[in-house]
Amino acid sequence: NIERQGLLQPITVRPCEYEDFIDESIGEVVSIPIGYEIVCGERRYRAFALLNAKESANGSQGRFQSIPTFVREMSDEDAFEAMITENLQRQDVDPMEEAFAFSQLIGKGKTAEELALKFGKSIRFIQDRCKLNALIPELKLAVKDGKMGIAAAMLISKLDDDVQQKYYSSYSNNYQGSTKGT
Repeated sequence: NIERQGLLQPITVRPCEYEDFIDESIGEVVSIPIGYEIVCGERRYRAFALLNAKESANGSQGRFQSIPTFVREMSDEDAFEAMITENLQRQDVDPMEEAFAFSQLIGKGKTAEELALKFGKSIRFIQDRCKLNALIPELKLAVKDGKMGIAAAMLISKLDDDVQQKYYSSYSNNYQGSTKGT
């Protein structure tokens, strides 16, 4: 899409490395950013880099040499929240990614009510997604791979790990190939 349409949304970075210089005009040491961390747009950045390499291999340069970027000062907490928020706004986010992300935000002090407002979901939706984190790893993978429906996962997530493991063992043939060895 980027090759055809161009980059529709710039990436967002934050300064992470600084170098001190003496500003002779004011006689003080100032810190200038020299390194940046991608906060939002890692996939766009990687796609842009691949297009740049493709362009260079064809002997041309231009469109993909530099990527449009927003530079923002952000605390670690702000950067973390921005990363999670962008990830949750993707169209292809799966229920287990949502469960992890919502739980991370709640762990950082957000409430289910705040998240519901921010993401346009119901409080119940946020709470239900967070419950999926109680699944054993094998069943999380089954949900992620589409081998287990959300309704079944919600019911099973209420059971303790031993019961979940017994369930998984008795039905593992249904999941074989996607979760074997995890």
